[in-house]
Amino acid sequence: MPPTNAVAANFCRMRIFEVGPWDMGTSIAHRYRSLLKVNQFALTTSTTEGIFQGMCGVLKDIVPYDRAGLSLYDPEHDGLKIAGVYGPHENSIFRVGHLLGRKNSQTGWVFEHKTTLIRRDLEKEVRFPGDKRVIDEGYRSICSVPLVVRGSSIGVISVLASRRNKLSADHAEIVEEVSNQIALAITSLIPRCPKHINGRLVCPRCIGAAGGKTTVSKHRDDLSNWGKKGGRGRKNLAVE
Repeated sequence: MPPTNAVAANFCRMRIFEVGPWDMGTSIAHRYRSLLKVNQFALTTSTTEGIFQGMCGVLKDIVPYDRAGLSLYDPEHDGLKIAGVYGPHENSIFRVGHLLGRKNSQTGWVFEHKTTLIRRDLEKEVRFPGDKRVIDEGYRSICSVPLVVRGSSIGVISVLASRRNKLSADHAEIVEEVSNQIALAITSLIPRCPKHINGRLVCPRCIGAAGGKTTVSKHRDDLSNWGKKGGRGRKNLAVE
């Protein structure tokens, strides 16, 4: 199902009406329309992949990137798993399902620090072990922004360009604004505890408090898995 009414209500309180400087002569009206389009995708699309692809289509009109990737935190492997790719990637190792480390990748760094990172000339700014592979695949600029919900990182969106200096700080701001529109919707599609969002299993106390017997019945399988794996004591949580 698409995001719930509660999620939709929260979207109405997001930054969609804020304005700020965009480069390339992008008008405030164009920015507003783009954010509305992404917001609509987030509210009406029932899959994470669909939301991401819709966002990328809109973003392509205002940011000069060649490929984009969505990575979500996977507590079971304590890394960030690629959940969506937009643009050419037929011969790339960065495919859906590929795991990126929290400590040795740009995606991991952005996730850990909840901070946008942009490198305009990768060949001169090599920083992580995977950079050589990115360069070998023909990309020279990269920008990554965190997906943060209720103060916790849930993933990262990255955009890459084939030319150096193609992505700017203004482009990073655009990617941040657009990514903010889909973060909550993506969270609503991931079966996790509503309070401990980086835990893979559902927490019985939180579920019980959220809706009593009806809610517990709805999440019976999740609660069963929670108990089999030893409860909250065995789960890996992202460091905040």
